[in-house]
Amino acid sequence: MPSPLATMGSPNDAIPGALGQPGTQVIYGGDSVNFGVVSGLRLESGYWLDANQTFAIEGEYFFLGRQFSGFSAFSDDFGSPLIARPVINAQTGSEGSYVDSVPGNIAGGLDVFNSSQLQGWAINGLWNFVQSDQFSLGGLLGFRYLNLNETLEIQDQLSGASDGSLTFGGQPISAFESLSDLDHFRTTNNFYGGMLGLRMNWTPGRWVINAATKLSLGTTQERAVIQGSTTLYDAFGGTEAVLPGGVLATTANIGNHYRSPFAVAPEASLNIGYRVTPWMTVRVGYSFLYMSNVLRPGNQVSRVVSPNLVPSDTGYGTGGPNQPVFQFHSSSYWAQGMNLGLEFRF
Repeated sequence: MPSPLATMGSPNDAIPGALGQPGTQVIYGGDSVNFGVVSGLRLESGYWLDANQTFAIEGEYFFLGRQFSGFSAFSDDFGSPLIARPVINAQTGSEGSYVDSVPGNIAGGLDVFNSSQLQGWAINGLWNFVQSDQFSLGGLLGFRYLNLNETLEIQDQLSGASDGSLTFGGQPISAFESLSDLDHFRTTNNFYGGMLGLRMNWTPGRWVINAATKLSLGTTQERAVIQGSTTLYDAFGGTEAVLPGGVLATTANIGNHYRSPFAVAPEASLNIGYRVTPWMTVRVGYSFLYMSNVLRPGNQVSRVVSPNLVPSDTGYGTGGPNQPVFQFHSSSYWAQGMNLGLEFRF
């Protein structure tokens, strides 16, 4: 999350809540999001094509459970403390802000929601070109698919203490009305590629040691979906009107954005097992997976905003630049984990 998305500030500053002001403190964004540890499942199956166990075909599927992370910051009913969304004014090029709360004038805050999920499958052939009673070394050739879906949502809620404290569509609203805006960034990455690899098996006694390394070369179909809106509510919470655009997601960058760059996806694993019976093995291991050229939602956020496109801005609808302009910003993704499992042979 490279961009600061929320700040606390002082109402005595020239631009309360803007970056660079004496009283401004970043409270969310500008750093990594910690999803913590998540559980998942990996299923593997294979079939020997000959009695000497030289050639085989095998497949696997895995997924990590969807991960969630969130953040909330709200003022009290009197608007304290001051909470803001820091931006860069596209008209002036200087730091600015949109306040969610101002002591004695505006009460409100924001909710941030993040999610992430990874899954994939592969099918490949195995050829054991070195083989003995306790040791085998084989080559892998196949196809791999990986899917990474992630979401970033920011929702502001504001209510004014008096008529004209807030504006909607460039017009002042009454103290009995309130505003809510939404910035939604979602990225989908589908990797398709050919896979090459090596696998080693060593079986000293009842122990089974397995190591594998794989390299997939292909393309990632990247998709970024950006949505934004601002809603005007009446005193009873009913919707009065909706305009396109929030704060960081406006008509300048709202939409679906696609591209398919070249990508690589290496993987390495090490498993150690113990044969409880001739047909059942208990195993524990470690695996590491890397994906290049993926879109992450936080990287698609631009703080350069045109005030004329923000429905809660007093200058909404007037002339001005058309920003933020969407630009693809790829990065990498990696996952590592411990494996605990059972292996059945029949």
